[in-house]
Amino acid sequence: MPHLLYVPVVHSSADMGSAASGYKDAFIARFGEHKWHQRCEEYNAIWRAIREGVDRVIEQHGVAMHHVKLYQDSLPVCGREAALVAHMAAEGSENHALLSALMQRGAVLVGSEAPDLLLEEYRLLQAPDHTEAQAAALLEQRDRFIAERIVGTLGADELGILFIGALHQVQRYLPSQIAVEYVPIN
Repeated sequence: MPHLLYVPVVHSSADMGSAASGYKDAFIARFGEHKWHQRCEEYNAIWRAIREGVDRVIEQHGVAMHHVKLYQDSLPVCGREAALVAHMAAEGSENHALLSALMQRGAVLVGSEAPDLLLEEYRLLQAPDHTEAQAAALLEQRDRFIAERIVGTLGADELGILFIGALHQVQRYLPSQIAVEYVPIN
């Protein structure tokens, strides 16, 4: 039976790309530089715990690293997945640094999202008149696509690791034949 480790992620400013500096400036203006540094430390502690939890699950399953498949929120199926992850890791994303480290150990990266849906979401969020219902419907489409990618690529003797934003509900669209567990964080 295939297993999927579900890792809810917290996006950092490094994950925001070009919007990062504006977000940081707005946060500091509102809460101060000390709170920004405190928040960064808390974020780093969360990622240390996630990293340790992922390692524990891999060890518990006793699966060889080449039987570990990695799925990432917002990573399009495009043929350049590894380069995108390397770029984001170089920009300071802890999430992508962990993906890179797992890949270096032999895990297999799988493009997880439909590029057209990601582009549609970007355009929707830029539209001032978008509604919550539109955003929710698009998120559901993305979740269904991710679930289909997992079903189509995760073998019976493999462990999948899904790094996914907290608003997603991919697990709702997975068949019962895939055992889902959540990353243990201590």
